[in-house]
Amino acid sequence: MIWVDREVKEIKKRNKKLEWVDDMKTPSGRVHIGSLRGVVVHDMVYKVLIENGVNAKYTYVFDDHDPMDAIPSYLEYKKWEKYAGMQFYKIPSPKKGFKNFAQYYAEEFIKVFNSINSYPQIIWASQLYNGGKMNGVIKIVLDNSKQIRNIYNKAFDKKKPKDWHPFNVVCEKCKKIGTTYVYKWDGKEVFYRCEQKMVAWAAGCGYEGKTSPYDGNGKLVWRVDWPAKWKVIGVTVEGAGKDHMSAGGSYEIAKIICDKVLSYSAPYPIPYEFFNVRGKKMSSSKGLGVSAKEIAELVPPSILRFIIVRTPIHKAIDFDTDLDTINKLFDDYDICFNAYFDKIENKIPEGKKGEVLLDFARIAELSQVNS
Repeated sequence: MIWVDREVKEIKKRNKKLEWVDDMKTPSGRVHIGSLRGVVVHDMVYKVLIENGVNAKYTYVFDDHDPMDAIPSYLEYKKWEKYAGMQFYKIPSPKKGFKNFAQYYAEEFIKVFNSINSYPQIIWASQLYNGGKMNGVIKIVLDNSKQIRNIYNKAFDKKKPKDWHPFNVVCEKCKKIGTTYVYKWDGKEVFYRCEQKMVAWAAGCGYEGKTSPYDGNGKLVWRVDWPAKWKVIGVTVEGAGKDHMSAGGSYEIAKIICDKVLSYSAPYPIPYEFFNVRGKKMSSSKGLGVSAKEIAELVPPSILRFIIVRTPIHKAIDFDTDLDTINKLFDDYDICFNAYFDKIENKIPEGKKGEVLLDFARIAELSQVNS
């Protein structure tokens, strides 16, 4: 039995009317190959839930409302630095034919994961905020700012000031969101400053004002935004890379906020290891590492999906693009599909050898890209 069957067995025990599987990503540049592992991991869980008779949905959220906090190395710094601190969906596309920066890079990534038989329903975070769907949780969070501040202060060495609120406003003057500090909430409006030196990657304009926090006028800070979206969407299953899932990581903080503030059960967690290429660390926003699109152009879709499916989630994938590695991948792929055909023809032997071959066959089943 491979990992996904074990996880689904546990999830199924909960007997929920609907299991809502979700994944999220900020389209801050070319999406690196590591994020593709998340797409396939969630896709596998979703498909095996359906296979087991569980009512399930699978969505993918693009956090296009996040601010640009770094300029990818492949973009001209002088041309793009003026957008630092602004939301990605308000920044122009690097290429004509797309609504904005976020859509350009998101669509590039969507093409890749569609090519390997992953078709989640796409949700744009900007539409959740601008359409008012986040308004209810924004009020809950702002009303409980003190409690959230205490949660942060227990979790981190660097303490939050007494007037800190877990919300960033879109500055009414310069339109940046990454540079604003909310210091007061009166139940109707947030009071804020657009600070010049709050972050190293963007300079605020110094404007000070007050505004409603609703209908896209701002966003919740990251570790609060994540669980807030879980509640609004109805997410019940969501994994993340080990950095977010480790002790003291984003998931742990988000779970506490779910329990103590949002009155929502945190999703079933599925932590998974990184997908590296030649051991390189990945960063979409900085343009580091290899993009999903680059790898998709190098190996066939079936092999790309196979790389992820065959690797247990607790093991890192360290892929190399040399010819020997790729040839070995094709050989391993053939071994798994031979086992799959043996299973269909009832040729799998008894005992441990048979168990291994059944796992190979299962990997082949879940690696198919044209089903």
